[in-house]
Amino acid sequence: MKNKFSRNVIIGLTFIGSLIMLYFGINFLKGFNVFKKQNQYYAKFNDVSNLLISSPIYVKGYQIGLVSDIKMISSEPMEFAVGINLTENFPIPIGSYLEYGTDVFGASTATLKIESSDSYYQPGDTLAGRREIGLMEGVARVMPKADSIMVRIDSILFSLDRIMSNPMWERSIEGIASTVDQLNMSSSSLNRIVSSVEKDLPVISGNLATVSSDLMNVSNELNKMDL
Repeated sequence: MKNKFSRNVIIGLTFIGSLIMLYFGINFLKGFNVFKKQNQYYAKFNDVSNLLISSPIYVKGYQIGLVSDIKMISSEPMEFAVGINLTENFPIPIGSYLEYGTDVFGASTATLKIESSDSYYQPGDTLAGRREIGLMEGVARVMPKADSIMVRIDSILFSLDRIMSNPMWERSIEGIASTVDQLNMSSSSLNRIVSSVEKDLPVISGNLATVSSDLMNVSNELNKMDL
């Protein structure tokens, strides 16, 4: 009886020890240090795409905690509360907010943006949350528009190719070239006429002056005559 009791105690203690090890193991894999005091805060978001539990939280590149929990708090409008555990004894000034996005590899990153204030949040308080559009997300949003633009450019190039491959296009170009040549010839002829007129203009002006003088003399003679 005593041996059976001892065996049951050993089994029970082993089971309890296994549970304790499992608890510590899971938290270790999540990145939580159960032996170190942690301050928990919350951040409110309307979109938590790609944000994962155990995502690291940074301040100016230094990791100070992890995302510990994500839960929906409202469906209309859609809102989520993100729990953050800070492993560092880091005071958070009022007005600071949590911003998260994705890096070039698609992994979620969260950054605590610190604002200047003389007042500080207390553990359990809720911060504002903002989502940063990452490079890959930005490219994913732009790609449909880029595809649409490329389709339009391809259509324009196809139309231009059809126009330029049409025999009428070559004849039109030849007609334009012929018209330009004729305009150049007309311009040259006009220049020669203008030059000729400029050369003869003094002679013509002199002749007009002589004729005008003769007419004045004739008019004076007629006035002297008693008709």
